[in-house]
Amino acid sequence: MPRQLPKNVGNGLNCTSCHLNAGTTAYASPWVGLAGAFPEYRSRSGKIISLQERINDCFQRSMNGKPLAFDSAEMNAIMAYMKWLSTGVPTGTNVTGRGFEKIDTSLKPNPVHGKSIYTAQCASCHGAEGQGTKNPHGGYIFPPVWGKDSFNVGAGMARMYTAAAFVKHNMPLGQGGTLSEQDAVDVAAYFTEKPRPDYAARLKDWPKGDKPRDAR
Repeated sequence: MPRQLPKNVGNGLNCTSCHLNAGTTAYASPWVGLAGAFPEYRSRSGKIISLQERINDCFQRSMNGKPLAFDSAEMNAIMAYMKWLSTGVPTGTNVTGRGFEKIDTSLKPNPVHGKSIYTAQCASCHGAEGQGTKNPHGGYIFPPVWGKDSFNVGAGMARMYTAAAFVKHNMPLGQGGTLSEQDAVDVAAYFTEKPRPDYAARLKDWPKGDKPRDAR
């Protein structure tokens, strides 16, 4: 994505950094069914938003970049792909596995333990300092999870319990489900609090006062 859309992507991530297997993996925020699920109310926005707005949320937050024009060829291509993935899914329904796996938000995080898990289970791909593994031909083989090339503080993945839910079901890659919920919360507590780009517009998030306690 940074190479295809350098004016809109401000870090080293791709859509598939979070939406695994081209947006088809359950509990890895799949795109399947989204074409018929939007417009949708989002508590972070405090209003009903379009699918185009939701896509631009990712560009501005997860990719620390700039929104696409609604009528651009790139936006239309993403929308067409999502519609194709949603073939056969009834409008207004959520597919099983939409979003992320539920996680016990009463679990108390232990980032010190999380650091040890990160070192043992995550650093071989994401780097000892969260810097990711670069592709010699450009971009990243495995994405950075903190630092200037990672998602910013306004991204959903910057929330501890959201990140923990993703980690629990999907990480380590190819070994999803091998970490306990507590381990997932602990490692998420470790890497979500690491330095990353700011997102000034986050101050306008949750305008109705229902901000989650793990929001940055």
